Amino acid sequence: MFPCLTDLCSGDVGVAITDLGKYIFYKPGKNLDLKIAPGTPLKVNTAVYNAIHEKRRRITRGDKAMFGLPYIAMALPIFNQQKEVIGAAVLVQSTEQQNEMKDMAAKLMENMNVLASTSEEISAQSQEISGVSNRLVKIAQESQQRVQETNQILGLVKNIAGQTNLLGLNAAIEAARVGEQGRGFSVVAEEIRKLANTSSESIKQVDVIVRALQGDSTKIAGQMEQVCEAIEQIATAITHIAGAIEQASVMATNLDKMADQMTNE
Repeated sequence: MFPCLTDLCSGDVGVAITDLGKYIFYKPGKNLDLKIAPGTPLKVNTAVYNAIHEKRRRITRGDKAMFGLPYIAMALPIFNQQKEVIGAAVLVQSTEQQNEMKDMAAKLMENMNVLASTSEEISAQSQEISGVSNRLVKIAQESQQRVQETNQILGLVKNIAGQTNLLGLNAAIEAARVGEQGRGFSVVAEEIRKLANTSSESIKQVDVIVRALQGDSTKIAGQMEQVCEAIEQIATAITHIAGAIEQASVMATNLDKMADQMTNE
C-alpha cells in the first residue's frame, strides 16, 4: 500500500522504504526524482539516517540545485514487535509551491508596505490641502462680506450724487430767477450738476465691477466648498484603503506562516 501514497497526496511526493543500511524501495514523485536505486546505501546526516539512529521522526531540506526542485525529506523509523528499529519509511515532497507561496507573500508584503507608505503621504498631503482649502473658503466668505459692504457704500454714494444733482438743479433755477445777478451762481450750479452726472456714471461703472466681483466671489466660495467636500471624501477613501492594506498585510503574514507550516517539522 505504501506506493499508493504518491497518488493519494495532492503534491509532488515520492516515497521510499529502507532497512538499516540501504534503500529497498523507491518511487519518485510526478516531477521530483531523486534517482534512488534499490540497494543504494544510506548517507550520513540524511533524514532517513538520522531517523533510524535517533529513533524519531526527522526532516531535512534538499537544495534545488541537486535535483532541479527544492524538497523536504521526512523519515519515520520502523519498529518491530520488540520495538527495535529495522528500517525507515521516507516521504520526499517538493516544496516548490511552498517556496512560491513564500515569494508571493514577501512580494505582497513589500507592495503593501509601499502602498501603505504612499497612502500615508497622500493622507498627509490631503490634510494639508484641506487646511489650505478651509482657509481659502473663509477668505472667500470674508470677501463676499466686504463686497456686500462695498455695495452699501455705493448705494450711499449714489444717493449723494442724486442729492448733489438735485441741489445743482435747484441752484440753476434760483440763478435763473434772480437774472443777471445770479449768472455767476448759475455757472457754479452747472458745474455742480456736471460733477453729479460724472459721479453717477462712475458709480455705474464701479457698480458693474462690484457685481462682477460679487458673482466671482460667490462662485469661488462654492467651488472651494466643493473642493473641501472632495478632500473629505478622499480622506475617507484613504482610511478605507488603509484598513484594506492592513488586512492584506495580515493575509500576507498568514500566507508566509502557512508556507512555513507546510514544510516544518
